Amino acid sequence: MLTFETIRKIFEEERSNKGLSSLPDDFFSEAKEYLEKKMKLVRSETEKWEVDSVRIRLRTIFEKRERKIMEAALNYVHSGHEIGNMIPEERKFFDDVVERIRNFQKERLKRFEDDGEGKTLVSILGDVEKFVGMNMKNYGPFKKGDITTLPEANANLLIEKGLAEKMNVNE
Repeated sequence: MLTFETIRKIFEEERSNKGLSSLPDDFFSEAKEYLEKKMKLVRSETEKWEVDSVRIRLRTIFEKRERKIMEAALNYVHSGHEIGNMIPEERKFFDDVVERIRNFQKERLKRFEDDGEGKTLVSILGDVEKFVGMNMKNYGPFKKGDITTLPEANANLLIEKGLAEKMNVNE
């Protein structure tokens, strides 16, 4: 059962921590239920103040968590590092944002490809230092999760070493 004190504690944790604080999986529905019950019981200015305070704190908690999840999704795409303490609804949001970022990257890459001939689109599976390719051009460095186009020979070399995986542009 959610209480004013629990909401206040979560509010303070979200404000002071960079990561997500731990919440019960049913936090959103519990918060809604708590707020509805409190609104029905309002009989004085003090009780109205408490309801308004809870509403503001919940909105702040939700907004801070959304911002943290958005930043975590971008970080995940570039580094492969995930954050913890996401409840199921937030996990779905995180996965959707990651997918959108990756799709955006693919579309952006397609626009900048010469004509695609002799190039291979790859997803980087592990950190790759800067290297000189078969055509004597510099490539990298790449981080896990990066998506890039490389000349076919260079891409195949990274794929053989287990550092990249070939992607289809239509994925």
